[in-house]
Amino acid sequence: MYWIGKIIGALLHPIFWIFFLLLTAIVIKNEQIKKRLLVLLLFTFLFFTNIWIITNIMTPFHDPPNPMETNEVYEAGIVLGGITSYDRKSREGYFNISSDRFIQTALLYKKGHIKKIIVSGGQNEMLKEDDFSESAFIKKNLVDLGIPNEDIFIEEASRNTIENAQYCKAILKQLGLEKKPIVLITSAFHMQRANAIFKKQGIATRTYPCALSILPGSGKFKPHYLIPSTKAMDWWGTFLKEMVGRVYLSFSN
Repeated sequence: MYWIGKIIGALLHPIFWIFFLLLTAIVIKNEQIKKRLLVLLLFTFLFFTNIWIITNIMTPFHDPPNPMETNEVYEAGIVLGGITSYDRKSREGYFNISSDRFIQTALLYKKGHIKKIIVSGGQNEMLKEDDFSESAFIKKNLVDLGIPNEDIFIEEASRNTIENAQYCKAILKQLGLEKKPIVLITSAFHMQRANAIFKKQGIATRTYPCALSILPGSGKFKPHYLIPSTKAMDWWGTFLKEMVGRVYLSFSN
């Protein structure tokens, strides 16, 4: 299922559709069909590169911020991986654009809202050539911030959200926390599906959405939204991949 998900994710990216239409228009001999394909290609390009359209489509699927009350304290928080990148040339790990998950996790601990941290995530690249562990990398950086080593637990085997929940459940059982509510920390757009998966594993969660890719006021139209944006295509790829994940989850219930 992991490999199938990766392939579907690649095929769902709008750049694949645009390339397919362009290649078909070049190869086909019928001039009338060629013109129609070129018009369709132009429409497809303008639609999927419009940041305003995808912003408004994605907004309802974002969990809003859910800040902690002053007296809220939980035994543990689970932060999901997917927030780092690995450079095989330098053999170094780096935080990526979703690293707000790391920041918010550290803040939750420092402010006393969570007593322990569980970092969930291995190296989910399709071709794994090195021994880079995302969880170990995140743990090292948490320790560098002054968080005690004994309060951080990692699992390095998961490759997707379903495996995140499965392996975290085992850690919670080892810690005697399987019946305690746990803070789930992940990106706002990913939270709804992640929360459903964790609940399916019988894990009670207090959601803490972060790494907001779309801010509340982003849906208002602005003239510069008419300029084609490659970021819009990336967001479409993310959106369609997430929707496939939600459909799969609904059928697996």
